[in-house]
Amino acid sequence: LGSAVIGTGLVVSACTNSQTVAYLVTAFVWLTLSLSMKVLPAYVPTRFADFFFAVDPDLRTAPFSIGLIDSANIVYFLSIAIVSVWLAIAAINRTRGATSSITKIVFSIVLLLVSLVSINSISMNNNVRFRLDATGSRAYTLSEQTVNLLSGIENRWKIVVLLDDSTTPKSVVRQVDEVLRRYEQASSNVSVQRINPSDVSSLNEYEALLRELIALYGNELEVSERAINNGIDGFSSLMTFALSTSAWAESLSQLQSTREEQDTFRTLSDALSLVGSEGNLILDEVHKAMDVHDGQPLPRIELARDILVAASGRWSRELAEVAWWLSQERSDSVATICKNEVPSFESMSIRLAEVDDSLRRLGDIEIGRLASQLAIGEGALILSPDRATMIPASMLFPKNIGGSSTIAIDQRFRGEQIISSAMRSLQSDVMPTVVFVHAEKKSLLGQQQNNVDVRAVRGLLETSRFGVREWVPFDGPRPMLNDGPIAWVIVPPSNRAGLAPTAREQRLLDAVKGLLADDEPVLLNLQPSLLPRYGQKDPWSVIADSIGISADTEKVILERVAIGPNALGTQRGQMVSEMQGDHLIARAVSGRQLYLPLPLAVRGGESLISVSPTPDRWLDSTWEVEYAQLDAIVPFTDSVPIATAVVHHGGARAVVVGSGGWLLSWAADRAVSLGGDKVAMVNPGNSELLLASVEWLSGLDDWISPSPIGQQSSRVSGLSQREYLIWSGVLILGLPLALVGAAVIVSMRRNE
Repeated sequence: LGSAVIGTGLVVSACTNSQTVAYLVTAFVWLTLSLSMKVLPAYVPTRFADFFFAVDPDLRTAPFSIGLIDSANIVYFLSIAIVSVWLAIAAINRTRGATSSITKIVFSIVLLLVSLVSINSISMNNNVRFRLDATGSRAYTLSEQTVNLLSGIENRWKIVVLLDDSTTPKSVVRQVDEVLRRYEQASSNVSVQRINPSDVSSLNEYEALLRELIALYGNELEVSERAINNGIDGFSSLMTFALSTSAWAESLSQLQSTREEQDTFRTLSDALSLVGSEGNLILDEVHKAMDVHDGQPLPRIELARDILVAASGRWSRELAEVAWWLSQERSDSVATICKNEVPSFESMSIRLAEVDDSLRRLGDIEIGRLASQLAIGEGALILSPDRATMIPASMLFPKNIGGSSTIAIDQRFRGEQIISSAMRSLQSDVMPTVVFVHAEKKSLLGQQQNNVDVRAVRGLLETSRFGVREWVPFDGPRPMLNDGPIAWVIVPPSNRAGLAPTAREQRLLDAVKGLLADDEPVLLNLQPSLLPRYGQKDPWSVIADSIGISADTEKVILERVAIGPNALGTQRGQMVSEMQGDHLIARAVSGRQLYLPLPLAVRGGESLISVSPTPDRWLDSTWEVEYAQLDAIVPFTDSVPIATAVVHHGGARAVVVGSGGWLLSWAADRAVSLGGDKVAMVNPGNSELLLASVEWLSGLDDWISPSPIGQQSSRVSGLSQREYLIWSGVLILGLPLALVGAAVIVSMRRNE
């Protein structure tokens, strides 16, 4: 670009005696070229629009800004520079008195411009054009796993990215387009598309996408809508039954009977009257879920189903109980009337039970889940020949937050890793199941107080088409799951009262021992313990020892941090963004910020995550109290591994993480507002670590694609401090001085 601008400046300068005029005309030419190429495409026939876009210098420089070296753009700027220099030479020759006919000059200029257009047209041909990924992280180079995946695709697939490019940085949009282009280039059976769902001009493309989804799930949609309509009819019948029966129950409460019977009839009358008069509120919510409008492009069948299941199932059970109560011995004044009404209550109960059963049999309604995701707006939709899945934008455009007062956003498009994983899941007929094993009294799959649950990572797993279950060993035996591979994720107790394990924790310990003894794939998470301080062995570290992992649950990595002027504090968690190992899990997570609370050392196996030594980090056995003598710490000198992968007992896989709370929602789902409805995930690496771990534990190594950082090109490393300073001086000072020296030599030779 600099050469092209200087070249045009030389032409203008050769034609005028004023340097100011030369500068202004050159600036005006390039400004006019840039602005006009953005405006003209809207006023010319669409078949000519690409020509004007190709001439726009801003679009030509855009790939360089995201690390792509495009041969067509190099030819564009070099050809302008060469033509400009030729014209400048011709202009200078005329000022020196060289004579050339005007016809010859005009013909030469026309011929030069034709050559310029022809060369650039040829350079735009994809057969001779190449794009070099010059990013250090190989952000646009498809991984080997993805290339193998795409080469094996035989049927038609489609990748559609829904992205509002008016609110997204242009560099991110260009990254998206480049990654999608490489998918399409890698396989003739993959088509790609980017749609702006908020742009009116993209309405036809968006509606065509919806029609494609409806056609793909036509049978499921038809069966589901039939069941929903049947559920609506059943609940409407309940409302009619309730209105007519509530008066009957009220009249019975006025007859001579026992106090208990009168209270029961009165309660029954009130309940039936309520559902008869306000049941429309439930049906309204069902109709809202089934309506289609701009904010809800597809019916949310799963939501409608869940509402009807909750209502019909509850009333089926309650009416059955009422029928049983009416059939019992009642007072003489109401006994006959009650027995006569038993069949009507039983009939309504049976009908609601049938409705409930038909709705539950729908199982996992994929079109309903897609509808909920499409309502969010942005994301990536993957369509295989027989089904589809959608990846939310939060997984495709992770934003890393750093520091307490500043926000550093990682705006790389990480679609290659996530999209390829989704494509593999669509290809697989049998999906893995992830079972969370814990000792809590309440389910961890739903929202709990202070977000001490796994609700956030559960959503990620379900989006990736994993089955999600939980098992509380204290409440029952190990669930029998036969559909595909199973990964067991151990969630240690969040609160450990006292030194001895409670009955619930002991049952959890026994369950983990049984899983490892049976060579089941286990993700074991460890919490620090007070037991080693008192000369006792922590049972959790004993379990880790059984698979060859040494876990120091006595000491926690603490870090000294500045919290104000002349004020220091203690940080009990570690932020890690770059993994050092070559393991598949480490390469997949590298580059995504990971937060590990109360990290402890785990040694053995193949290290996944390590904490580097600094003067402010140390291992402390009094981690549970506020550290007072921060000036007397003893930093560790070698990196401390805090997560490792191990193959034990002849092939069984396990992952051990020296932190217990990293996968809970309060850590994994932390977000910060960026203004408006935009939020940034603080710790996107937590979810990525879980996903990569369960894929590896399930034996799905091909599903794990390295992150852009994980497949980065080789860099200079291992330099001593002295070598680093020497090379810094050479590069920072030596190169400019070399250029100055070359200029001096050229000037001296000219003077000779």
